[in-house]
Amino acid sequence: MGIIRRLILLFYVPAVLASVAVCAGICLRLIPEKLWRNELEYLIMREETLIVLAIMALASLILLPAIFSRNSKGLPLASGDVHLEIGKPGEVKVTVPAIVSVVERAAITVSGVREAKASVYQQSGDMPIKVRLTITLGQGFSAPRVSEATVAAIDDALRIALELPNVPVEVKVDEVTHAIIERERRVV
Repeated sequence: MGIIRRLILLFYVPAVLASVAVCAGICLRLIPEKLWRNELEYLIMREETLIVLAIMALASLILLPAIFSRNSKGLPLASGDVHLEIGKPGEVKVTVPAIVSVVERAAITVSGVREAKASVYQQSGDMPIKVRLTITLGQGFSAPRVSEATVAAIDDALRIALELPNVPVEVKVDEVTHAIIERERRVV
């Protein structure tokens, strides 16, 4: 949700809550009928009431699309510990920074990956996590091939180190950098 919608909510929500409190007071007969009828007649006669209603309607129309929009990530960022196994030896947990470290180290070993930044997200189902990796690709390397090799390296590393097979990995190339293409060395 953007900053504009948050600012609108800052004023919109207290106004709605105040309206709800006044309506509840009227329904519960806490506010005398003579008082609220007099105030209601006064409000109906004012031009400012139409302006406030128009602003409230506009704010509602601005906030309405936020209900149906999804954030770009879709999944909540994982934090704390991830349960790997619950069995006879006890409960095995690993921290999210440890998972990120394993993923980033595995990604850097792939030829063509210059930098890697990983994020771990929670998801429901058999696999409790999903990995999103942003890489800097070396110039002269194929993005699909490097991406495929990176996913394979990460899958191997997670399977060996944490016994987490088939973790979904999403690779995104953020930048292509000038880099020396690795060549075979010649003996002179």
